[in-house]
Amino acid sequence: MRFLLLFLFCICALPVLGQREAANWYFGNNAGLDFNSGAPVPLFNGQVETLEGCESFSDQEGNLLFYTDGKTLWNRFHQPMQNGDGLKGSFSTSQSALVVPNPVLQNIYYVFTPDDVLAYGLGTGEAPSGVTQSNGFNFSVIDMAGDAGRGTVTVKNVDLLESAAENVTAVRNFEGDFYWVLTHYQDRFYAYRVDGNGVNLQPVISRVGPNISNYENFRGSIKISPDGTKLAIAHTTVKPVNQGNLFLYDFDSTTGTVSTPRLLNGDRVYYGVEFSSDSSKLYASGLAIRGANDMGNLEVVQFDLEATDIPGSVYLVNTYEGGRVGVISGALQLAIDKKIYHAVPNERLSVIRTPNLGGINCDFREFSIDLGDRTASYGLPPFIQSFFETIVTIENFCEGDLTTFTTDSTGPVSGIRWNFDDPASGTANTSTELSPSHVFSSFGVFTVEMEVTYQNGSMRTFTEFVEIAEVPQVATRVDLVQCDADGQEDGFADFNLNEAIAIFNNGNQDISALFFETIADAQANMNQLNPMGYRNLVNGQVIYARAFENAECYSIVEIVLSVNSSSDLGLYDIVPVCITNSGGFFVEVDTNAAFDLLENEFGGGSVQLFKTNESAILEIEPVTREPTKFDIREEVVFYFRIEDNGGCDFIGRIDLDLIQPPEFEEQPTVFLCNSRAALIAPEGFDTYIWSSGESFQNITVNMPGIYEVTFGSGACQYTQSFTVRQSPEINLDKIVVNDFRRDNTVTIVISGEEISNIRFSLDDGSTFQESNTFTDVQPGLYRVVISDECTERTETIVVGGTAPFFTPNNDGFNDVWTLSNTEFFPNFQMSIFDRYGRLLTSFDATLPGWDGTFRGMEMPSADYWYKLSLAEGRVVTGHFTLKR
Repeated sequence: MRFLLLFLFCICALPVLGQREAANWYFGNNAGLDFNSGAPVPLFNGQVETLEGCESFSDQEGNLLFYTDGKTLWNRFHQPMQNGDGLKGSFSTSQSALVVPNPVLQNIYYVFTPDDVLAYGLGTGEAPSGVTQSNGFNFSVIDMAGDAGRGTVTVKNVDLLESAAENVTAVRNFEGDFYWVLTHYQDRFYAYRVDGNGVNLQPVISRVGPNISNYENFRGSIKISPDGTKLAIAHTTVKPVNQGNLFLYDFDSTTGTVSTPRLLNGDRVYYGVEFSSDSSKLYASGLAIRGANDMGNLEVVQFDLEATDIPGSVYLVNTYEGGRVGVISGALQLAIDKKIYHAVPNERLSVIRTPNLGGINCDFREFSIDLGDRTASYGLPPFIQSFFETIVTIENFCEGDLTTFTTDSTGPVSGIRWNFDDPASGTANTSTELSPSHVFSSFGVFTVEMEVTYQNGSMRTFTEFVEIAEVPQVATRVDLVQCDADGQEDGFADFNLNEAIAIFNNGNQDISALFFETIADAQANMNQLNPMGYRNLVNGQVIYARAFENAECYSIVEIVLSVNSSSDLGLYDIVPVCITNSGGFFVEVDTNAAFDLLENEFGGGSVQLFKTNESAILEIEPVTREPTKFDIREEVVFYFRIEDNGGCDFIGRIDLDLIQPPEFEEQPTVFLCNSRAALIAPEGFDTYIWSSGESFQNITVNMPGIYEVTFGSGACQYTQSFTVRQSPEINLDKIVVNDFRRDNTVTIVISGEEISNIRFSLDDGSTFQESNTFTDVQPGLYRVVISDECTERTETIVVGGTAPFFTPNNDGFNDVWTLSNTEFFPNFQMSIFDRYGRLLTSFDATLPGWDGTFRGMEMPSADYWYKLSLAEGRVVTGHFTLKR
């Protein structure tokens, strides 16, 4: 069946499709890029904040239409689109959304949202059929004619698959009259056709391996090649162990079928995949597998899809200097400038500048694309891969060269009209040749457009941003001086040839270089040298750099490799350094003492510190003045390199005398006691400097406030901050008196966590106890005292009671029975009963009590019961004994 959109009319002619639909990107943490000029320009108006996936879409002229994080759609005014919330994508999905336009109805767009692994929740790790807790694979419909051209979501979250992976890709068929949208689940690819009638709800299903059954491994990207012939997928396989799953398939853009699975590589946990614009190269990002549950450095690799042995053609494009740079390896995305961009959490993107070229010529630049003050995360917006298709091979990019355009279309082309975006070239600015040539009038980026007409009458517009490079303005001959640090003084050393770039590039940070032993190799771009650790053949050897901004436009630079004799100083000094943090097998040390020593000793040169001798020789991974972490199971030393004008003057080692930090409370609170507080810094240090001006270990203050003391010995200095406060008042919540008992108790309840050393007294402070409960308290009047070291609180209480017996024998002692301390209970009412419950008498404060008689007759010796009514409704009952 089909999902049909009903309109009063439809446009039958197919539109001329351009490639600027992918001109605007929004991703990461409010980051964005505009590619309309042919070079990425930062955007600062995006609303997306996403950990991974995102999507954005523009019209054929490159004007933004809308973008999304998979949950919310924002219109071109960066406002939530009408009915554009609640999409079933996710900010934590590898590819959280992909937009496909209706190829006939110009205002209709479909937003496809893949599944989310986090939606599966906890479970066995298996994703059985019929899983209901996942988001599934869905699509929603946007009508851009709605809401006055801002767009309206007219249909939301049409369920295509109950469960799926976190990926989606799309490509146009060759005729351009429909699209295929693909996702994956377990061992099946699902291809949905999108044509003028809408989305066909019945997919073309291709069942091919491998079977990814654990839902934790549903992460990773999928891409179809721009020419629609290949499909690549990265299964980010982490459960039960790390596993490299990067697969390549054949794809048929006519039928939507996927076939011929090929495992390309198993050395990395892959995440991002992307094809070059001419579909000849495949790139993938992955974390190197060091063990079953241990992932190593972030790497980007290239595969040559035209090679006989594609898996064997793997080329390591880049290993990130920072190691892992995150928990996953980040998205790779082709742009309309035909460069591939790589995202991991950073204020910059990395870029593969010439991805159609093989090996080192692809020209990877780590973190070279500035995002302004915004940051990327792990995702970039995917697009219909056909937007990036290249049907032309372009060669010769130097200013003044004859740039050639060789058409290589997969379909029968009847004609092409070229516009080279170079009006200064006059009539040569346009051409109708199938494979023309053009000399651009200057360097810069030119937007070359090709209006291609096919023999079946269909038309497509292709855009190529041709970057004509200025011939690199570099020094033609430079010296690269290295220290002789192998202990043999033989004129041989290991060089980091990349250090020469900063010497000859005249300050142009975009200049890169390849290195060769002969000028013939440099001109032919053959037999490149490994720049890291190249060992010279003779002292004064000349090698050659092929310097370029664009890999095909270069200048040759002669580099003289000189080894500085008597430059290895060996063990230079032992420096006390302060441990700033420690734990387990790691210590973190302050580097300032080592820097200060060397800068004082070698005042005329630049000082660099390194953790290893190799790093010092090759000048990689320098240590900064920030605290530096060491593994104490390894060598804990600094190696230094002293340079003057870019050449290595001296190299050597500094041993470290590690000084453990003292244990002390960094921010204690002290209370004033009798308007005084003693502040005591840790003992045993050479210097003490207080913020109040004193220079003793201990000081006394009489005002609340914050007092800091800096103390230490030599370079190791520490700071302690005292907060001095008024002594807190003792907050007496209540005194609970349980009286009129055989064992009366008094409990004193206070509040306030900051009060310490509290003591309690019932005898006006004569004796104190730490417990707040007093037992066996005799009836009477008490003055309660609550005291800490500095503050005292007093209250008076009455403990009521009755005599346990009385002897009415007229001897003057215990002749009358009543309650004790009657003066404190002026409104009491007392009733006396015999054991049968007969009321014998009642009295109040106006009467002396009971004399042991009833109606003039003496009552016998026995136990009698009383009922005492006190103020506020309190009733006490008990018994006593009459003794004759």
